[in-house]
Amino acid sequence: MPQLDSLRTFAVFFVLIEHWLYQASWSKILPFGMIGVTLFFVLSGFLITQILLNSRITAEEKGEHKVHTLKQFYIRRTLRIFPIYYITIFICYIINLQDIRDKFLWFLFYASNIYFYKINDWAGSLSHLWTLAVEEQFYIFWPFIILFIPKKYLLRSVIAILLFGPVFRSYLFIINGSSEMILSFINILTPSCMDCFGLGALLAYYQVFKKDKAVLKFKPAVIFLIINFALIAILMFFEESVISVFFFRFSISVICAFIIYGAINGYRGLTGRIMENSALIFLGKISYGLYLYHNFIPLIYKTLGLPALTNIYLNFIIQMCLLVLISLFSWYLIEKPLNRLKKYFSYN
Repeated sequence: MPQLDSLRTFAVFFVLIEHWLYQASWSKILPFGMIGVTLFFVLSGFLITQILLNSRITAEEKGEHKVHTLKQFYIRRTLRIFPIYYITIFICYIINLQDIRDKFLWFLFYASNIYFYKINDWAGSLSHLWTLAVEEQFYIFWPFIILFIPKKYLLRSVIAILLFGPVFRSYLFIINGSSEMILSFINILTPSCMDCFGLGALLAYYQVFKKDKAVLKFKPAVIFLIINFALIAILMFFEESVISVFFFRFSISVICAFIIYGAINGYRGLTGRIMENSALIFLGKISYGLYLYHNFIPLIYKTLGLPALTNIYLNFIIQMCLLVLISLFSWYLIEKPLNRLKKYFSYN
């Protein structure tokens, strides 16, 4: 499904708009950062759940124990995620970037999102690592749900966990108050993100078990999407309310799920040609590095003694080139060689 790689590229690009073009007035029109991160989470929920469901089916058909699948899942995730993450944070530790040594254990154990929520503050260039903490925490418990819950309860469990996300956010909003800072940190805890992962999981469930019934009718889908867009537009004016906390991210997640559904089945026409552009697909393949390193690029830019440009768009392009260059080195020297080891740890 190559178009999914292109979606990763767009997700990273939205985050870059949020972090690198915040001075542009148009960048405030939409919550680009939230959209990018939500797209990542929904996509992750879909891909991880689909892998686990297919592995579960194969294991059950062969009469194999699902503990083997669980073990292979964690080995493969470790090979993909840990190496460049830990290289990055240990380099940060050596130079004590943003005083990381004072809070290093939070980053070491993928708990930075909990730390940021606890202190109600960010950590400069380290702040974006909260999303990787959420992903890792998701990986800890999700395989047990997908692999071991009886099949007849699986769909109900996914829906329940999906609904738990907005309920949890609303609860935190009620007990913590409604300041803008509180609203930011409500969204970074893993339970608060479960509607994103859950919608992706729901999509995977229907793709695996009910593919023949998973075809969306065009007109109802368009009407539903229009309602979601309208709801998002309305909620943007009431962002400091419990209704907005409940529905806003959920609505964005729904739209992301529809976009992913289209990419799974393959967009056609002009959209299809864009989504199958080789450059977008390749950038999607190295998107983990693009995301992990992007917040450090302004610091690297200054360290290299490159001139500060007043034109934010030219600055964006130069920093993007630097980011892609570093991510390419990371991909070819570290990530791709380690990814090849996955062939020794197949699921079945």
